[in-house]
Amino acid sequence: MRWGLPDVALAWLAGLVVALISSSAVASVAGVPADRVSDDIGVLLTSVIGQAVGIVGALWLVARLKGRGGLADFGLVARLPGDRWSRALAWLLGGVALQLVFLPFLQVLVNVHGKVETQQVVEQFERARGPNLVLFAVLVVTVAPLAEELLFRGALLRALMRRTTPAWAAFGSALAFAAVHPLSSPTIGSVIAVPGLFALGLVSAGVAIRTGNLSASILLHAGFNLLTAVAVLAGR
Repeated sequence: MRWGLPDVALAWLAGLVVALISSSAVASVAGVPADRVSDDIGVLLTSVIGQAVGIVGALWLVARLKGRGGLADFGLVARLPGDRWSRALAWLLGGVALQLVFLPFLQVLVNVHGKVETQQVVEQFERARGPNLVLFAVLVVTVAPLAEELLFRGALLRALMRRTTPAWAAFGSALAFAAVHPLSSPTIGSVIAVPGLFALGLVSAGVAIRTGNLSASILLHAGFNLLTAVAVLAGR
C-alpha cells in the first residue's frame, strides 16, 4: 500500500469541501439568507452528509489508486465484532458508559467557566423538529461515527503506525480527532468537550489496534453519540 499521511489530510479536506459545496447549494436553492445559513437545520444536515460522503469517497479513491482497492484497506469490514449481536450491543453500551464517565468532569468545567455556548451541531439538534429531528439523530449515531472512525482510526491510525509505535499512533490519532472538533465549531462548548473526545479517540484507537478492524470502534463511537441523541430526544 502506497497511501500515507498526505492522503489522510486530503480525505479530511475533501470532506470539508464537499460539505461546503453541498450546504451552499442547498442554502442557495432554499433561499436561505446569508446571515441565517448557520442556523438552518436543512443546511447543517446537508453539511454533515456531505462531509461524510467526501471523506468516504476520497478514502475509497485512495484505496483504488494506492491500495488494495477497497475500504477494507482502512479496517472497514462488513461484520459484527466477534460475529455476534451480543458483542455488538456490548460495544455500543460501552460507548454510552464512556460518555457517562466523562459527564461529571464536563460539568465541572462548565461550572468553572459558567454559561457556555455549545457545539453548533448540538444546538441545531436541540432546535430540530419532526423528520429533521429523526434524520439528525440517525446521522449523529450512524453516519458521523462511520466517517470519523474510517478517517481517524482507519486511515490516520494506520498511517501513523508505519512511522511510530502503536501507542504513539493511538495518541496522535486521538489528539487529531479531538482537535478538529473545535476547529470546525469554534465555541467554548467544543473546547470543553475536547478531553472527552480525546478519551474516546484513545480507547477507540486501542480497540482498532487490538481487533484489526473498525466494527467495534464504530459501535463504541455510536454509543458515545447515542447518549447525546437520547438526551435531546428525551428533553422534548
